[in-house]
Amino acid sequence: MSIFFVLVQQNFDVVWCRGKVEEKIFWPWLESMKVNGLKFRDNKMVTDFMVNEDTGCISGVVCGQEIYEADAFILAVGVSTLQSTVISSSALQSRQEFLNVLSLDTIDVLSVKLWFDRKVEIPKKANVCSGFDDSTGWTFFDLNSIYDECKEESATVLEAEFYNATWVLLLSDEQIVAKVVSYLSMCIKEFQEAIVLQHTVARFPKSATHFFPGSYKYMLWGSTTFPNLFMAGDWIVTRHGSWSQEKAYVTGLEAANRVIDYLGGLLVVGNESGIVLHDGIIDGLLHLDLETTIGLQAVAARAMEGLEI
Repeated sequence: MSIFFVLVQQNFDVVWCRGKVEEKIFWPWLESMKVNGLKFRDNKMVTDFMVNEDTGCISGVVCGQEIYEADAFILAVGVSTLQSTVISSSALQSRQEFLNVLSLDTIDVLSVKLWFDRKVEIPKKANVCSGFDDSTGWTFFDLNSIYDECKEESATVLEAEFYNATWVLLLSDEQIVAKVVSYLSMCIKEFQEAIVLQHTVARFPKSATHFFPGSYKYMLWGSTTFPNLFMAGDWIVTRHGSWSQEKAYVTGLEAANRVIDYLGGLLVVGNESGIVLHDGIIDGLLHLDLETTIGLQAVAARAMEGLEI
């Protein structure tokens, strides 16, 4: 993967969110949709699907003892969540494409935010690191340069993220902080004298897709063998050139377009995905009422967030 980025993507633009993504983007976005009448069913775990034997279409989603009926469905979930659903769903187990998902893998992620007692000059806002141990890669970000709320801080605030961090998740918060500081000190020697005044540690087991050699053949496309069941997420196969969160967002938009196409809507051909964006709002669809447009925004938002619709 590192070879791909070095050799293929020599030059590209990066835009960092100027604060926490959930606070700056997701929460206001979801609230605006609620104001316009969209309903969210929170804390519901999908356990199975109802299938119309005559049409082969999904007629309802089963969440424990509750069933929600709809004309079309989108699974905007990560690999581990879908694997759990497949294990409990006789409907999904009937299709080889979903059984293939059980052959995919995920990795654990650790996020650490540190507040130091002094200002340490960090040359780059974002830093990708490796070579500190055999299995874990990590990044760290200078939040003083990225977050509006940290720009006026007199001391350094940074966030580090560790990937494939299974063994690190087992450590105590204090052990994790000590390890992060030791790693930082190897990159920037001024951290050797800096003292951590405050820290937050967040563990995310099985939260990121493991793209290993041969995994492509087990991944799903945006359309499935159920005519009205569609997929979105950063691991869904697409011909668009996006990656990571951007790919999750794009596949969410593609899934929304597929729903409209399935229901007989009219698409305006924009870019290669058939999607046109205007000021962050879906603008490539004609003859849609407000509720439908809001729903499409929800699909894109949920795909990026890794939640279920």
